Amino acid sequence: MGPVPENQLDALVVGTGFGGLYSIYLLKQLGLNVKAIESAPDVGGTWYWNRYPGARSDIHSHVYRYSWDKELLKDFPWPNNYLHQPELLAYFQEVARKHGLYPLIQFSTELKGAVWDDQKNLWVVSTSTGHKYITRYLVTAVGILHNKNVPEIPGLDSFKGQVLHSSSWNPDTQWEGKRVAVIGSGASGVQIVSSLSEKAKSLTHFIRHAQYVIPSRYRTVSPEERNHINERYDKIWEDVFLSNTAFGFVEPGRPTLSLSPEDREIVFERLWKEGNGFQFLFGGFSDLATDEAANKEAIKFIHRKIKEIVKDPQKAAVLTSSDFFARRPLTDDSYYERFNQDNVFAIDLKKAPITEITAEGIKTADDTTHAVDLIVFATGFDAIDGSYTRLDIRGRNGIELKEHWEAEGPKSHIGAATSKFPNLLFVNGPGSVFANNPPVAEVTAEFARDLIKKSEEVRTEEHGIGVLEALEDAENEWRQQMEDVAEATLFSKTPSWFFGENIPGKKVAPRLYFGGIGRFRAAIAEEKAYGFKGFQFR
Repeated sequence: MGPVPENQLDALVVGTGFGGLYSIYLLKQLGLNVKAIESAPDVGGTWYWNRYPGARSDIHSHVYRYSWDKELLKDFPWPNNYLHQPELLAYFQEVARKHGLYPLIQFSTELKGAVWDDQKNLWVVSTSTGHKYITRYLVTAVGILHNKNVPEIPGLDSFKGQVLHSSSWNPDTQWEGKRVAVIGSGASGVQIVSSLSEKAKSLTHFIRHAQYVIPSRYRTVSPEERNHINERYDKIWEDVFLSNTAFGFVEPGRPTLSLSPEDREIVFERLWKEGNGFQFLFGGFSDLATDEAANKEAIKFIHRKIKEIVKDPQKAAVLTSSDFFARRPLTDDSYYERFNQDNVFAIDLKKAPITEITAEGIKTADDTTHAVDLIVFATGFDAIDGSYTRLDIRGRNGIELKEHWEAEGPKSHIGAATSKFPNLLFVNGPGSVFANNPPVAEVTAEFARDLIKKSEEVRTEEHGIGVLEALEDAENEWRQQMEDVAEATLFSKTPSWFFGENIPGKKVAPRLYFGGIGRFRAAIAEEKAYGFKGFQFR
């Protein structure tokens, strides 16, 4: 038998963010012939692309990284309590260098399509470079926030200024002294407004859904504090993986209304002073995301803070949300304060929607044209399954993945695989758990590795052909669990990308499991204990 062609693989990994890099590492440890493709020129996933001013993680530095490399945990620098994009990119690069992953990655190569060959039991993968791969396992870590959402607004092509999406920021963009419009008020929008408004000639924030923005309390971490964290890392990661949210703190069991109004105020004030949106939502009380009365107590507190900070009542009104505090929590130290500047404005798109883009700027329904030089779309992404359905992925009998998911929303068994698509594995994909991304990436990458390992054992010991597939009943049961858990939270009562509601025409359904990373890991453990009962191997 001659040498194996270079493009014929045991496994092909797509993406090199947290999930992809770890998947390459794990499959390499299994001894498989594995390679990866990455659309960017370097590793990092979303942290390669998102380079807008102020781009940073809003999860604390010491847990926004891999748990499995103990040496990098203790030695790799992170001078502040949050990581900016260049620091995160440097971390990914060091992981790839240290573990010899760079030679396994083909960069500037985007997955275009993949077709399952029923006869040969192989994936035939096409890419943007024209290169084709033949692989037994296709492991996709394409990211939950990858396929950018740019709304279709009449007249956009007529605009004389510059237009950018937050995930396609050009570092040469001239914004200082310019009239800037930011459309969208998610995490990126809030960070961009906070960063650009100080030196822009004017900045107008167009807001459809006002958010609840908690201070981050960005600060330097002293050597003594870093040493203390290093000494406690084993306990820190235990708490991360046993918790619900994996954000580095143990969630309390205390209901909000179990305290008097005066004592609730003390807790909310402490959380506000400590900072971090996730900690405010999950770290003070047990029920802010599940109980309407409790949530409204938090809302009243934040509304009071907005009125105290923002001096202009009209601006404060636009920034005051009427929704539940149940979207992805946002964190920034200067956002509300920026609206006290004379050059910063807030437009309520519910009262005056954008009707068109003109050559000079943005026209709203109240017949006002807002003259601007730069339009930044911080309008987010066709999230989670949108990263997959934009691709031409075809499973058994040529069925399209988009068609498979179109009627009821994305389906997977414990976030790992979907029926009718053999040997297609998801890492942090549809059906995965809502929690801190690096631990989720680790858990899901390890589950994909374990499924492949089981498939290889069947192939060797039982003379199988090395094909694994999620059972349709199992994925339907998992989807029902996702729906039941989501229904018990206020996330299901608040329009957001968690349910696909930011994309017109998209099926509204939970894309993530809101039961917590501890319960998610328990579901995986049960699956493995019963011989991967929700999958078939042949």
